[in-house]
Amino acid sequence: MNDFPVLTGSNVILRRPQQRDAGTRLALGDDPEILRMLGADAIELPALSGIAAQRWLDALIGHPHAWAIEHEGRLIGEVRLDSFDRHDARAQLAIGLYDPGKLGVGLGRQTIRLVARHAFGAMGLHRIGLRVVAYNERAIRCYRACGFVTEGREREAAFVGGRHHDDVIMGLLAREFLG
Repeated sequence: MNDFPVLTGSNVILRRPQQRDAGTRLALGDDPEILRMLGADAIELPALSGIAAQRWLDALIGHPHAWAIEHEGRLIGEVRLDSFDRHDARAQLAIGLYDPGKLGVGLGRQTIRLVARHAFGAMGLHRIGLRVVAYNERAIRCYRACGFVTEGREREAAFVGGRHHDDVIMGLLAREFLG
């Protein structure tokens, strides 16, 4: 994968994952509130271990459309285009910022815009979709700021913290993306 695209913004670099990222991911750990916003329950998950961090990295390296998010020379998260469908020219966006100190400062928004620009440009996609737990209002605001439109809800689709929660389904079309 020598032609793996590096996507560069003013505050983030989206790059191929590297072996050193496993240690950084382990050091970041699993913040309970971040896990909750991703639709997971920290109480039900074992603590992040070195083996789990290496598995995370191996999966990211093996994914054809996944980037490590780097800020100020350090890994802070990941972004992927999952369920890539060449025929329908679509994919599903997945993003996770694992450093709680980097939330709410525009790094997610910049990351999403870089990926969308690449997806609608070089990859020739027509549509990017995503799903987000309905209580993750910060993420929903970010997605809307990037041009995503709410398309519907999947009722009680996520079981988090002993309760079922809705997932919000959102999408962005190439013709709607403002770059």
